Amino acid sequence: MTAGKVGRRLGPLVLMILGMLILLGAFFSYRYSEAISEPAAALIPDSLAALPLTSSQYGAEAVAEVSQLHGKSFPLTSGGMGIYGAQGQITLWVTGAPASFLARRLLEEMRDKIAEGNTPFVPIGQLSLLGRTIYQLAGMGKRHYTFQSRALVIWLAADPSVADQALREALDFYP
Repeated sequence: MTAGKVGRRLGPLVLMILGMLILLGAFFSYRYSEAISEPAAALIPDSLAALPLTSSQYGAEAVAEVSQLHGKSFPLTSGGMGIYGAQGQITLWVTGAPASFLARRLLEEMRDKIAEGNTPFVPIGQLSLLGRTIYQLAGMGKRHYTFQSRALVIWLAADPSVADQALREALDFYP
């Protein structure tokens, strides 16, 4: 078979594959835009450190809260925020990114921004637990932990008296 005949036979196949790739790209772009424009509710525990959930926000409402706290919006696909205990001893923010690598990038950007020193938080170290890196912070009278679970970014703020237990339970809830 000559090169010309092979090229004529492969041409339609290459065009079909290219068309399918374009359709897949359009489909995923649509799904991405849809997920960001209407964030889903992220699951949060009913209690942490024996303290009941006393207030919560989910979906777009929780994502708007995170955007307000940071003064900018992020490409988030889900959100959840919970306050635990009668005196608000624990606050948990959970946000979903479109993919795990994007969640890691958001977490690293947050870590780097805090390290610049223009926030009320002071980095006090990092832990490696259950194969995950947990960034520890102090500020506003609480201990803060940020970590990633798959495509989720979690921020836990807790009174020092319940912080260790709350972290253990959050790590179990978000494997």
